[in-house]
Amino acid sequence: MRDIRAPIDMLRLIVLCSFAAAGCARLTEAQRQEALQKSLAAIDPDAEPAPPRAEPASGIPELNTEYWLGGSEEAEEKLITDFGKQIQELQKKAAAERGTATFRGFHAKSHGCLQGELKPLDSRPPRSRFGIFADGAAPMPVWVRFSNGVGWKQADDELDARGMAIKVMGVPGKKYLDDEQSTQDFLMTNSPVPVGKDAIEFMEFAEANTKGRLAGIFFLLGHPRTGSALTKTGAIDSALTATYWSGGPAHLGAHQAIKYLAKPCDPKLEREPPNDGPDYLRDDLAAAAKGETCMRFYVQFQVDAEETPIENASIRWDEELSVPVPVAEVVMPAQELADPAFCDGLVFTPWHAIAAHKPMGNHNRARRVVYASSAANRARGAEPTPAAK
Repeated sequence: MRDIRAPIDMLRLIVLCSFAAAGCARLTEAQRQEALQKSLAAIDPDAEPAPPRAEPASGIPELNTEYWLGGSEEAEEKLITDFGKQIQELQKKAAAERGTATFRGFHAKSHGCLQGELKPLDSRPPRSRFGIFADGAAPMPVWVRFSNGVGWKQADDELDARGMAIKVMGVPGKKYLDDEQSTQDFLMTNSPVPVGKDAIEFMEFAEANTKGRLAGIFFLLGHPRTGSALTKTGAIDSALTATYWSGGPAHLGAHQAIKYLAKPCDPKLEREPPNDGPDYLRDDLAAAAKGETCMRFYVQFQVDAEETPIENASIRWDEELSVPVPVAEVVMPAQELADPAFCDGLVFTPWHAIAAHKPMGNHNRARRVVYASSAANRARGAEPTPAAK
């Protein structure tokens, strides 16, 4: 077995100029490819992914490497524990102010859930063939949930992010959480980046957002890199014509980092439902589900430790630098929407995962605790099966 954390001296030499002095040129494509190939060769794809590390004194990040938020494991653990308590308080506050039951901390309003299959594409490249996309992978049953973004239920024409979450069932292998034994979740929103460069800023936004729309907008104005992306996530015509991004990265094998996204299988698909009601996205989803629907699943590979970073979530992975590669299709046959109670009871977290798809970055490490804390405060269903709805 190869050394899963061998020093990457060539990478350090190549990127030193980029960090040591202002005005240095970015890596050439040849330098980037040399660093990438050395990084991939240093790690066993089938190993357990390496944990985060303290940031190097040089300030030079490495490919496929995570770094502790706050500088150490102890500092990050304290921050994230506090985030778990904070989300529960925010949920209680939102429920009390609106006179409702406690909803999810995020994505409280479902548009609907559909069942289908995730079908790996025969044309997927060798570099993508790990985990549920490995050689010989067969189609796997899924539940797909479409939703709004905030932690309370509001009309579909409000300024808000939109979510698409995929729960793959029948996935063998050891999981990072014990509450579900055979699932692999992929969570996405229609913004290419989440709020804030890190989990600290994200939780600051979550708190500001509970104070009302204006407070949330003021927060975004103070964070232009992510604010500019999220202020574009207003009303959409249809949940089935949007593009959804993972925001945070994940492994695809222990040796490489990716981000993932989903787009309609038909790039020219248009739907123009009347948006004259508070639940028009659900109405449109129900109408579309009378026929087959399809979303294509793509991955972006990390190609540069600085330009496609792991820990700074506010930097979008440029799709010209890291071109999205199609690896699967999520095909949903004609059907009725799942029962709303079943749909609302589904629990999604990027930590319903096997090692080959382990989440990466401090945003995702915080989500492990925050999502569990959020789920503890509300009703949830049992681990789903393809037939349950």
